[in-house]
Amino acid sequence: MSSSSSSSTKRKFTELEEGWEIIHKGIKKVIEGLPEPPKSTIDENMLIYTTIFNMCTEKLGVGDTYAVDLYNRYKQVFEDYITSTVLPSLRENQDELFLKELHDRWTNHKTMTRCLSRMFRYLDRYDIPRKELPSLEDTAFLSFYNLVYDEMHKQAMDAVLAMICRKHAGEEIDETLVHNTLSFYSEIGERARKKEPILFALTMIEENAPFYCDEASNLITGSSSVDNTPKKEKMHDESPSPSTVPSKKMINLISSDGVAFEVEYDVAIMSKTVEDAIETNPTTGEINSIPLSLVHSTVLSKIIEYCQMHKNIQISEDYLKVWDEEFANIDCSSLFHLVLTSHFMNISCLSNLVYNKMADNIKGKTPREIAELFGIPFEGTSNSQEEENKQ
Repeated sequence: MSSSSSSSTKRKFTELEEGWEIIHKGIKKVIEGLPEPPKSTIDENMLIYTTIFNMCTEKLGVGDTYAVDLYNRYKQVFEDYITSTVLPSLRENQDELFLKELHDRWTNHKTMTRCLSRMFRYLDRYDIPRKELPSLEDTAFLSFYNLVYDEMHKQAMDAVLAMICRKHAGEEIDETLVHNTLSFYSEIGERARKKEPILFALTMIEENAPFYCDEASNLITGSSSVDNTPKKEKMHDESPSPSTVPSKKMINLISSDGVAFEVEYDVAIMSKTVEDAIETNPTTGEINSIPLSLVHSTVLSKIIEYCQMHKNIQISEDYLKVWDEEFANIDCSSLFHLVLTSHFMNISCLSNLVYNKMADNIKGKTPREIAELFGIPFEGTSNSQEEENKQ
């Protein structure tokens, strides 16, 4: 793996506003396309993923990146959209029209959350856990809870109770609308991790329409419209997975220097970055290629070799363990490029392998020796020189 791969993939520092302009174009497409997913291309998706990755890994100072800025802006996108669009549309409606609008806005919000949380997924992988911040999904649903539910839940329940009483009096009502609204109380509580919505709905019905209490309880706590899959996987599972594509389906991975590697789908989607780009693309036509602008062909060929070996079901675990050790037994410069690339492509098993090998290589070495190992100019302080002399 030559040093040319380093210079070929060297990237220009991305300023906050410059990067946000690229990201915001994707956000705008999501919002304008609601309730459907955005009509974006693979190239557009990969540009956004790459921009966010760069902004979260380029150092502004000692340990600082734009990750927190991006998280705050992600949160602000939801708050601004709810304040400027969702709340006004709800406030101008009453009774059943209000309930229909609430259902539509909640459906849109779930679509928007799924698309944007996937777009910003790199934050969930590293920066959000480190900062102990709410996840991207939690942040989005808490915004709806705090801004919409807090203001509108009483009005929604009053409208539902009025419809229930009309039904009890013998009138025909839109029962689907009642069911959807009661399911909303269950979903908003589950996804915002709040108990109050379910308790509020059940209490209101018990006090005002006790004859409907058992039926309402079943709808709120066990509605078939509520997704009861584990919270961590829920948003990921709401759209078809490319893993259902036949294994012989091929796709081209395009390196930064323009080399195309034709690989099987199930090999390509070992990279969660590639998988996200495919899942986010709504087009019905075939996806023929994925551009990887940060990955040189020399490194990409090694990545593909690793993924193909790990997708070979005929290989035993013992053999694979030996093969992994030999695969990672390379010069430090090449290993360093594999560390960076596996990080960008989000291939967790490969990242674990090369990170552990890297740790073994630098264990017990001085800062000067580590710098020499990776061909980095050493700019040690007098203190670091004293430490070396002591060792």
